[in-house]
Amino acid sequence: MRILIKIGSSLLNKDNKFNTELVRSKIKEISELYKKGNEIILVSSGAIACGMEVENIQERPKEVLKLQLLSGEGQIALMKNYKELFERESIRISQILLTHHNFDTYEEKKEIVKIINEYLNEKVIPIINENDLVNKEELQSGNLFTDNDILAALVAKELDVNLVVILSDVNGLYDINPKKNKNAKLIEVIDEINTKIKESASKDTNSLGLGGMHSKITAADMLTKEGINMIIGNGNKNILDIISNKVKRTLFIGKRALSNHTQESFLQ
Repeated sequence: MRILIKIGSSLLNKDNKFNTELVRSKIKEISELYKKGNEIILVSSGAIACGMEVENIQERPKEVLKLQLLSGEGQIALMKNYKELFERESIRISQILLTHHNFDTYEEKKEIVKIINEYLNEKVIPIINENDLVNKEELQSGNLFTDNDILAALVAKELDVNLVVILSDVNGLYDINPKKNKNAKLIEVIDEINTKIKESASKDTNSLGLGGMHSKITAADMLTKEGINMIIGNGNKNILDIISNKVKRTLFIGKRALSNHTQESFLQ
């Protein structure tokens, strides 16, 4: 099975530093999936936050140029961390930086697909992030890739991914914001993204990311229309347990997906 896993800024950083302990555990879980024969694509945020750690900055700057500079410094640190941790699992990785413009033409999309497919054929895990250095529109508006949620959906559509797993700091989509209301109820299975579901998605986010539940629902809408299943799960829990429905999560069912995936594991 081809699985795309997206890890957001809220998980990658702890107290304005790279969350090595959590990322180490995620890489071990990804390694287990990989060694079971699954093809893995990883979409990772965190370059700007890593740049903030390099420069010992406590609050995300607002100036676009400074954010671009932090991204350039932080991307090196981010990939260094990934390289060292994946090497412990004897897994090779590659770095792919994209902007939304790369998906504007057929020729560019074809090239992206060819490169990623070849990495997968060579058993290399591609790690994809947005190229903030050249794509400052995202930093200015905050509503294009929105912490890589939309980027993950665009990549998954082009690469015929079977399952997308978006790791967040909550269990999934709630009927109301769980960070503001303790009576919020988790919506575990969604087979139609209607107005009610969209209204449940909060645009709230943390200080390090640009996303939020709103961008994740937008990504889910894109994917399910293409027949691709998507899960939002709590990245503090085991990825295999999330995929296998052993912990609470939200599953969005692709239009052409089998309905038995609502209760059964995706993993054999």
